[in-house]
Amino acid sequence: MPRAPRSAPSRKKDPLDEYSTWDVRTARTFYYAFILAIAIFFLGMWVTLIILLSQSGSLNVFFSQAPSFIAAVIGGIFTGHAVLLVIFYALFRGGIYKLCRMLFPDRKIAKKYEDYNVLRWLFAAVILGTYFTLTMVIVFFLPPEFYSWVWNLWLGWAVTFSVGIWIIWFAAMMLLVILFFFIVFVLWSHGVYAVLKRAKKIEEEIEIDEEIKTEELKGMSEAELHKAYKKMTGKNAVYRGKETKAYIAWKKSNNV
Repeated sequence: MPRAPRSAPSRKKDPLDEYSTWDVRTARTFYYAFILAIAIFFLGMWVTLIILLSQSGSLNVFFSQAPSFIAAVIGGIFTGHAVLLVIFYALFRGGIYKLCRMLFPDRKIAKKYEDYNVLRWLFAAVILGTYFTLTMVIVFFLPPEFYSWVWNLWLGWAVTFSVGIWIIWFAAMMLLVILFFFIVFVLWSHGVYAVLKRAKKIEEEIEIDEEIKTEELKGMSEAELHKAYKKMTGKNAVYRGKETKAYIAWKKSNNV
């Protein structure tokens, strides 16, 4: 007997299907960046804790305990970290979807205006120009004493910070940088969609006006149509007793 044709396996609809590959990759990049910064932050906390315990002598006291007790504590620590990894894994797709919703708010408009790269780059230039201008204004108005204070503070940190504190500081700066670019991207994306929404609204208003005009033309007599054509185009509908080709084409385009 001939074999029945194979059918594609059924798959439940994924909420991420409405987003493009580029959209999902962008959301994943921010998601992984946030997780990496948080992981570095926890690493800095552990290094700082170990240094403090070592300096106070508590670490030596801990390792002097029974091997089973030491193994139980270390096992509990690793288990706790494994639980955190499981939670991150469980929230992965939901987190990506929420980021996509924040970064790309209106997929219907995005699909209608697929080719809007020029607008995206123009809006990016507007945002970057705004940030640059604000930064230069702030730099101009800050007194020289402020920069001296920042420099002295930095030198003080360089002398007093331990390895763990430096790791925490690096993670905090990393989070701030990621958050900055995330906010810039959100403003960029939402700004572009706001312009596209306005363009869609204008198009819909034009379509409605065209429909109203067509309905009005359908109820007119031939003489009234001649006058309407003359008013709209500035041309005569009849030439030497015959309707012109342009007038006939105009009626056809308006479904009259």
